[in-house]
Amino acid sequence: MENRQHKKGYPTPFSIHPICPKHTHTFIVLHGRGSNGERFGCELLDSVNLRARLPTVKFVFPTASKRRSTVLKKIPINQWFDNYCLDDPNQRTDLQVEGLMETAQFLRELINNEAHILSDGTGESGYRRVILGGLSQGCAAAVFTLLGGGIGESGNERPGAFFGMSGWLPFEKQLNSMMNVDGIINDSDDEKEADGLDHQDSEHDGDGKEESEENESSDDDEEDEEDEEIDDRSDIDRANSISFSDAESDAFVLHTEDNFASFDPFRSDAQEDSERGTRSSITDALNHVRDILDLEPIFISETFPTLQTPIFLGHGSADPKVSVHLGDKMVELLSKRLEMDVTWKAYEGFGHWYKVPDEIDDVLDFLRQNVGLPVVDAS
Repeated sequence: MENRQHKKGYPTPFSIHPICPKHTHTFIVLHGRGSNGERFGCELLDSVNLRARLPTVKFVFPTASKRRSTVLKKIPINQWFDNYCLDDPNQRTDLQVEGLMETAQFLRELINNEAHILSDGTGESGYRRVILGGLSQGCAAAVFTLLGGGIGESGNERPGAFFGMSGWLPFEKQLNSMMNVDGIINDSDDEKEADGLDHQDSEHDGDGKEESEENESSDDDEEDEEDEEIDDRSDIDRANSISFSDAESDAFVLHTEDNFASFDPFRSDAQEDSERGTRSSITDALNHVRDILDLEPIFISETFPTLQTPIFLGHGSADPKVSVHLGDKMVELLSKRLEMDVTWKAYEGFGHWYKVPDEIDDVLDFLRQNVGLPVVDAS
């Protein structure tokens, strides 16, 4: 008998409208594994009285669909994608593909809807006034969606900004490997040790201890913890590589109006070759993401719209569930390999959550500077 997982839809997002008549921006923020939009959203809004500080902002908190958790013996929980181990999320990436693909499609539709509302028939694009963010697994799913692009009717739209807290980048190791033109991956000792465990999954019984990712948010009762986010810990086998097709597509290509506009007569052949190689490796990496998300491949371009999105990433330096080193690796790839504008801050001695008020204040300052977000100072 064929083993099929019933694919349930995504519940209606928990939405909070602006307290002012004027609607300037929309936040779409994803919860972590095992939580839901309403619980996560209410706590985030109450943490620093966000509605009062952002009176022109609409908040949208989607809820992940129920997916069977491999490490929880197929128990259905709210998760954006299934994953096996947070010690090294690069393992068993085959489990992540379906959820990432479906979540990205859901988020693109949500972004499109909110951008349409913000445009309000004025002819001005509302996409740059949509802010995408997430916590933990929500950050991972959202940033992967961002890299995949394909937003808007043209496929060339992007949100105004992105912020992530206590997250990581799915498929980071594969993407880093693809973008290393010298074929040398600068793995840490921890990564090398993890590689030695790649083929030991068959000896593992799958009974790893699970913890909530959200239990640092407040002094919740024990009964609230059982359906909060899960910390996957166990040995794992090697991830399956995914290759993208050679099919051609015009989607998500930003054409230059003048092919000679950027011509520099003093630029050497070596410089041109280096720049061409960089653009090629970036294209390969983005196409790998797009293939995972079931999107058509793109061509080499001078600029990639989604990579122009400013990003803020925060992480507790003492996070016991999603190591701050995973955040470091995400920043390394986004800023140095993909050449994105990334603001990174590690919060000394802090664990797995967003730090109140420090991290929230940092996010608001970042958005005020990058997208002109109207922010009322805390009283």
